[in-house]
Amino acid sequence: MKNAEALTFFYNMSHSKDCNPQSVKLAHNTDYTDIDAEFVLQYADKNTSILDIGSGTGLIINKIYDKVKSIECVEPYAEFTKFIAKSDNITIINEDAFKYNTTKNFDLVSLFGFIQYMSEEEALFIYKKCYKWLKQNGKIIVKNQFAVAEDVNVSGYSEEQKTEYYAQYRNIDKEVNMLKQTGFKNPKVTDIYPPKANRWNNTHFYAIVAEKE
Repeated sequence: MKNAEALTFFYNMSHSKDCNPQSVKLAHNTDYTDIDAEFVLQYADKNTSILDIGSGTGLIINKIYDKVKSIECVEPYAEFTKFIAKSDNITIINEDAFKYNTTKNFDLVSLFGFIQYMSEEEALFIYKKCYKWLKQNGKIIVKNQFAVAEDVNVSGYSEEQKTEYYAQYRNIDKEVNMLKQTGFKNPKVTDIYPPKANRWNNTHFYAIVAEKE
């Protein structure tokens, strides 16, 4: 799979007449963004500048923006970002991650529910960009579903989503090694959600935190 295939899925979602803040939660009737927000705030405070890639409708951003110094949100679809809180410390960039660039450096880069929509080659490209954008000793947080054994590729019609859906859930150890390959140090894997959040036997939600030395 390629990211372009996944982007089509989210483009269609963002342009739906039913688009709302919860649209980006693909597991219907579940929202663990309170846990996501609490996790981010373990690594952030009023002095922290954050770059959030794949911000979606801002479900996490809206829970943490008043507790950090600043957040730059990168999300290609303005139809999603219209739901993000309006605040002087939030900057919204409607651009996809491959085209986005900046001369800024951040204390923290967060990718929540994002990297699974990249092929391995594309993910490495994004990780290298993130490494460049981090300050020395800055951290990256990568959270989504990862394969517990062999990589899991999803390509085709999804009964749950009622449309074509594409994702690549790579083995968690492979993803950690990809971050190491990029230059990140001291990766830590956290089993972030309660057991009921993990609905499939071959994938599991984890958060990986690593740092730039």
